[in-house]
Amino acid sequence: MNTKGTRFFGLGGFQEIGKSTAVIEHDDQIFIVDAGIQFANGSLTGVKGIIPDYQYLIDNEDKIQGLFLTHGHEDHMGGIAYLIQNCNIKKIIAPSVGISYIKFKLDERKIKTNIEWIEIDKNLELTFGDMKVDFWSAQHSIPDAFGIRFSNRNGSMFFTGDFRIDYTPIGSYPDFTKLEKIGQEDLTVLFSDSTNAMRPYHSPSEKDILKAIREYMEQAPKKIIITAFASNMSRISAIIKIAQEMNKKVVAFGRSMVNGINIARQLGYIDVDDSIFIDKKHVSKYDDNELLILTTGSQGEALAGLAKMAEGKHPQITIKHNDLIIFSSSPIPGNRIKIELLINDLYKLGANIKENRIDGYLHTSGHAYQEEHKKIFELTKPTYFFPYHGEFRMSVVHGLTAEKAGVDPNNVIIASHGEVYEMLDRKIFKTDEKIVSNPIYIDGEIASAKNTKLINEREQLGENGFVYISLLIDKEKADIVGRTKIITRGTLYVKSSTDIISDIRRIVHGLVLFTIKNSDDWTSSKLKKHIQERVKSYFYKTKRRSPYVCISIQYLDDLKFIAVSKEINA
Repeated sequence: MNTKGTRFFGLGGFQEIGKSTAVIEHDDQIFIVDAGIQFANGSLTGVKGIIPDYQYLIDNEDKIQGLFLTHGHEDHMGGIAYLIQNCNIKKIIAPSVGISYIKFKLDERKIKTNIEWIEIDKNLELTFGDMKVDFWSAQHSIPDAFGIRFSNRNGSMFFTGDFRIDYTPIGSYPDFTKLEKIGQEDLTVLFSDSTNAMRPYHSPSEKDILKAIREYMEQAPKKIIITAFASNMSRISAIIKIAQEMNKKVVAFGRSMVNGINIARQLGYIDVDDSIFIDKKHVSKYDDNELLILTTGSQGEALAGLAKMAEGKHPQITIKHNDLIIFSSSPIPGNRIKIELLINDLYKLGANIKENRIDGYLHTSGHAYQEEHKKIFELTKPTYFFPYHGEFRMSVVHGLTAEKAGVDPNNVIIASHGEVYEMLDRKIFKTDEKIVSNPIYIDGEIASAKNTKLINEREQLGENGFVYISLLIDKEKADIVGRTKIITRGTLYVKSSTDIISDIRRIVHGLVLFTIKNSDDWTSSKLKKHIQERVKSYFYKTKRRSPYVCISIQYLDDLKFIAVSKEINA
């Protein structure tokens, strides 16, 4: 009788969008599915992104058989560089586009590895002891997107990755035959993309999007500027093809846009004459009506190419009257205000702006809507379902779609990070084990758990300001020398708050004098801690704020010693 189950858990990707990282353990072997990054929101000052805590993988690196990548988007592969710097990953099994992106990132950061690269195609099958792995050709906004199935004596798990179903695609169709085969072979667990689970009906076709874009391009009297997600390689490729048909010259701005186009050209996904592309330095040599400009900045990013154009600070591109600017994108939650301000600035320059939905369908998501989800359930017929890559509300609705498609409501599981589940004899059990899966913040190029304290301090400073208190103490006389210096920033307006400053000075004086006169074991650290607690308490009571309190204590005795030493040395 089989008594050893297959364990699995998520370090990221459950109840959230981004940092997708799933872990499967079977017979002392570990298989990792994706290693993504989550882009930080505007409140996390200075944070480049967030990745999961990889400590469990680091502690068990000898068991890792390989890292499997569904596709080449950052939310599924952006953490790989950080993972392999700390963990010995011997094999990466990934699509060709994903491999190119990863290698580019590693070269950029000068990370040397001895990784064995295995390129995924739809016919690839791999065996690791009792574990068999095969792949499904998915359809997404990037070429070379795959779902991954893991099968062993305990059952099977299928990760769709990000996908959509477009019956009039600009690329290939999803492999419906393979989905049917998965369903016929008794799928135990389905993990599926929940990003658009709350959207009813069916997503618009990419072909319709490109038809609308082409119409606007053909009507444009001057230069054309299109901003889109650089990761939407399929659409970018199609737009460049249209530009060639219209005898336009193409120039790209923005690091991610340039890199994406270069990789797509190298792999043959952009198949046009090389002469169509021009260097940004040569833009001025061409008439405006000869140019198609592809740029980053669709989300209103301050440092992106489009924002610089709107501000009149771009070194090569000047926005002129009747220039056409197409936003082939939709706002990411939280970015709407930034985008509206950007569009307003572009209108002031006389540009003709076309936005998604307002001016027709100019963007469609690479993530499936409800009708497409139903199709997946109908074909794969899973016994259990785990919503994946979606916020909690999306996961709940995705679960309801699963129930309507025939999945037992008791078998719809909305998991949390670190929760360990076990598959045994085609049944799923939740264990009592919990794996540490805390977020790790990337500050600059450094990913560390220590950054959490730094981020908390930044948030506190941003929301509540800070108070700086400086005082001089005479240890010998047990007294405060001179006037205590108090500086505040972002907390209150000093000129109208003299009473508060006086109260703080009184609190500090009273506390310090009482401590140094009545306690024999006081220290600087203890004194600073007491001052911080009292000042914070006062601010919360009077202003309902909790500022960051910084304290500097100097001692008259030390200053005298330094002065004497300087005289002797002189």
